[in-house]
Amino acid sequence: MRGIIGRTGGKTKIKKKIIDLIPPHKTFVEAFVGGGSVFFGRKDRSEVEVVNDKDPDIFHIYKDTQELGDQLKNTDFRANKTKFERFKKQTKFKSNKERLQRNIYLSLNSFRSDRKSFNPSKRDSQKNPGKSFRESGYQERLKGVKILNQDYDKVIKRFDAPDTFFYLDPPYSRAEANKDYTFSTIDIEDLNKLLRGIKGKFLLSYDDTPAARKVFKGFKISTIKTQYELGDGNKKEVKELLISNYRK
Repeated sequence: MRGIIGRTGGKTKIKKKIIDLIPPHKTFVEAFVGGGSVFFGRKDRSEVEVVNDKDPDIFHIYKDTQELGDQLKNTDFRANKTKFERFKKQTKFKSNKERLQRNIYLSLNSFRSDRKSFNPSKRDSQKNPGKSFRESGYQERLKGVKILNQDYDKVIKRFDAPDTFFYLDPPYSRAEANKDYTFSTIDIEDLNKLLRGIKGKFLLSYDDTPAARKVFKGFKISTIKTQYELGDGNKKEVKELLISNYRK
């Protein structure tokens, strides 16, 4: 399965390589789940699965999909700017179904799925936008998954154990600079201090910067190539860091 929505820095193009690096574990935790490319891309389920995102809209997309995702099978997600602007201003909902419809619609029809700037969906055919969400079985896949809306450090501390694996894909330094999303700030110094004391295993994705290499020095660090979609329809090849406390 592909991620439930798109996100800046999403792992769609490299998820298979990341998944191949996941070690044996009992509990799988994504503390910055975002679109969930890695979570949904895995073929096997873990005994315990946890997804977390500090963004309340992302949290509600997962939680509402878990509860009633199949009820949106006949929803029309075709792009309409007037409808988009109306949904963007909406903060109160008559039902969780209405909230889910709003959040998926804004994600599908916004630039980089930021739910802020109108950009007609290119993810699916314009004749049938939202097809992936309606037909991919996200509700079934989320059965039994713990879905949280907490600070990442609380989630890591709560589920840390020798048989826990954490996949971490926090907002990158460029996301903070560009203010891609509302919740796009993370102190990698704080993250580093936390990760040096955990019992479980982790794999961290981050942009390849001198600062990141310095902060996470001592962990296993490798690079991976990927492509970013640019606003003008072009693509840019970049390198990202994969940082872990284990070897595979």
